[in-house]
Amino acid sequence: MDSKTPRHRNREEKSAATRARLTAAARKLFDEEGYHNVSVTEIARLAGVTHAMINVYFHSKAGLLYALIHENNASQIDALSGSVPLHASFDEKLRHIVTIYVQGDLEDPRLLAVMQAYFWQWPAETEFENRLQLRQALSPLLQAMRDSRRFAHRSGEELEEALAAFYAIYTHGLRPAIYDEASVQHCIELILRRSSILFAGLANTQDAWRDHARDEASL
Repeated sequence: MDSKTPRHRNREEKSAATRARLTAAARKLFDEEGYHNVSVTEIARLAGVTHAMINVYFHSKAGLLYALIHENNASQIDALSGSVPLHASFDEKLRHIVTIYVQGDLEDPRLLAVMQAYFWQWPAETEFENRLQLRQALSPLLQAMRDSRRFAHRSGEELEEALAAFYAIYTHGLRPAIYDEASVQHCIELILRRSSILFAGLANTQDAWRDHARDEASL
């Protein structure tokens, strides 16, 4: 039962509408002019509110950019939720997950570049919040690794390390879209090709690694 008064609900609806107008305006201007070339006054003007509203809802222009990053991550989490085929092979699951990720991230390559740059500048508390959301976004892949028999000999810690390595491969695999105007499909195949090397190594048993080391030592 909703115990909120009509006045309270109306205030919440207005706040949500204001936030939505500000994020939409920021997304448009950051894409067209670049993050550093846009002022809070311009964003507020396009949104039809005073620039003080940015401080009220987002604390700063940087906070507004983080809200866009959070929106993008949430969209990918929603897109993946329940969509990974349960009885598919690991490779099929990986392709599905990477496709959803890349399609979402490359909807706007220029804005993605702005967001990627901000990753290295935000405060520690923002990094902590983003790591939590990123972990949620990557959880379907971690689950696919846990469910695959080929990685059954690996510890939970090793799977976590592999997940971090995959994310590095993934992030770097988006760069051709920004600098070389590569297609979404090109980036998907690039990420899958590079990550296949990672997962092939992860699938190797300790005996295989020892045999490899022994062969190397005999050369």
